Amino acid sequence: MRIGRTLAPAAVPIPLSDLAASIGRCTDKKQIARFSYELKEFFGVQHCFLVSSGKAALFLILKALKAVHPEKNEVLIPAFTCYSVPSAIKKAGLKIRLCDVNPDTLDFDFDKLDDFFRQNDLSPSPAQGHAKILCVLPTHLFGIPADVEKLSKITRGKVTIVEDAAQAMGAEDQGKKLGTLGDVGFYSLGRGKAFTTLEGGVILTNRSDIARQLKATIGDLPEYSQKEICRLICQSILLAVFLRPWLYWLPNSLPFLNLGETFFEHDFPVKKLSPFQAALAKNWQAKLNVLQQRRRVNANYYLEKLSSGIQHVRRVQNQSLPDVIRFPFLTQSSEVRDRIVELGKKAGLGIMPSYPDSIDGIKELQEELKGQQYPGAKLLSKRLITLPVHPYVNHSDTKRICDLVGSIEKTTT
Repeated sequence: MRIGRTLAPAAVPIPLSDLAASIGRCTDKKQIARFSYELKEFFGVQHCFLVSSGKAALFLILKALKAVHPEKNEVLIPAFTCYSVPSAIKKAGLKIRLCDVNPDTLDFDFDKLDDFFRQNDLSPSPAQGHAKILCVLPTHLFGIPADVEKLSKITRGKVTIVEDAAQAMGAEDQGKKLGTLGDVGFYSLGRGKAFTTLEGGVILTNRSDIARQLKATIGDLPEYSQKEICRLICQSILLAVFLRPWLYWLPNSLPFLNLGETFFEHDFPVKKLSPFQAALAKNWQAKLNVLQQRRRVNANYYLEKLSSGIQHVRRVQNQSLPDVIRFPFLTQSSEVRDRIVELGKKAGLGIMPSYPDSIDGIKELQEELKGQQYPGAKLLSKRLITLPVHPYVNHSDTKRICDLVGSIEKTTT
């Protein structure tokens, strides 16, 4: 067990002063209206909905789309993505369709995606018998922009685009805010995301038909109980204290907390966002700007140091925009990845692998998704690694991380 300075893989500091102020507003529903208004103004959208998590947001979007298009029942997603995505799809009672990914961009393999849409008739005419795709989900993994414009051209405007910006709140691509490029988008406000209210999800859209369905559904959702708000407050205090590197070793050493573990959830709560969480988001634009600046400094350092002289690291090509919540790169082999993770863990450097398998490898989904191969997604599950960039990471930390990777390079070439 490591005792001493230890970095979390991803983190968003929560000042105790903000917590104290939020506790005093935990029953003030005006905080929800304020937060919603600010989000609409900042992102330039007509409709905003606040719920209990990013996966709850996706679930509600899918339910709304199913109501708009009852004849459609399949959701096309990348074969390598967060496990919360297929979890929300299954909870919505829909079928999962996978497309492989390009390991160099973490985006769809667009050649395969184009082949899929050429082979599948997307005409809405029932006589032609296809058109089962309800929507497609481009994913801005770790905050790296997916090519939504290219996806729109391939789908020819015949399929709804649900933008998975869960990890990309505040990030942009060519001056356009991620999460606003498709028909509807969502963010996660969970811990370790771009910005946090401990739990929470945001849905944005300009489409009135989707908004009408969302409004009807979300209006009937339960609110957080007083007991649940007390739980959120307690968790927020613990997070604010124990995310600090000189204390993080303690929760990180407790195996029952499952920190850093990835699970496929069969079910999860779907609620309205609470006033406490909305209050915790007060001044979120200024806070997010500071967080982005700090993460960019660390990401740019990795870009500089890991771009040359290290033979077993291949930088993700689409990282012209370093607004990432974790910095990803590909190792030469799974053995090299495992060695880096092992030494990083012993040194408390917050180095982590990504998702443990491609979506078709999730035990609960294997029967449904068997029969197809996704080599790009499998490669990422074996070789992708992430480095911490959050504000608790200082220059000494980034240097130690790069030195560690460099030392492994010397022993494996």
